[in-house]
Order: sequence, then structure tokens, then C-alpha cells
Amino acid sequence: MAEIIDAESEWNDLDWWEDEIWILEHLWSPKGIRIYLTFLVDPQAPFERKKNEHVWAARASLERSRERLADEGTVFLNLHRGWKKALPDFLKGLDGFR
Repeated sequence: MAEIIDAESEWNDLDWWEDEIWILEHLWSPKGIRIYLTFLVDPQAPFERKKNEHVWAARASLERSRERLADEGTVFLNLHRGWKKALPDFLKGLDGFR
């Protein structure tokens, strides 16, 4: 079980490709593990867009990534067509962080 301890959508230092970053903290053993869940903006989206527009994927990692492209040690979920089918693998990947 985890809880969202911070949802960082108002950071001044969000890069153009980051719509929001949620920090999830594990409440059970191993307690205290933090996962950074980043909602990614489509690179072809217009520069001027509204919040939550053109979000195409979610990426999870144990540290905040400063790179747009997937880093080693990240779990990725495409939020377009077929995301429900890919969700179990994404959740398994999150479980792998424990």
C-alpha cells in the first residue's frame, strides 16, 4: 500500500515535458520507499497548452528523472489506446521497486 505524499504540478522547475509529478511513499514493508510518478507531455504538443492536455504517458522511477527519454530503472505506461491492457505490467513494475 502507498499514499501520495506530494503532487507537484506547481513546481517552478518542471520541464516542458513534465505535466505533473506525484511522489508515492510505500506505507508497508519496506516502509518509506518513494516512487516518482511523472506524467509526460507529448513532444508534438503545442508549446502553449492547458494543464493536463496532451499527456501521453506515465513514467515511474525511484528518483526524479531529469531526462525526457526513459532512463534505465524506470517503468513506463503509454496512456493512449491499449493502456488498460498494459496496466497490469505497469503495476508489476511498480511492485518491483520494493
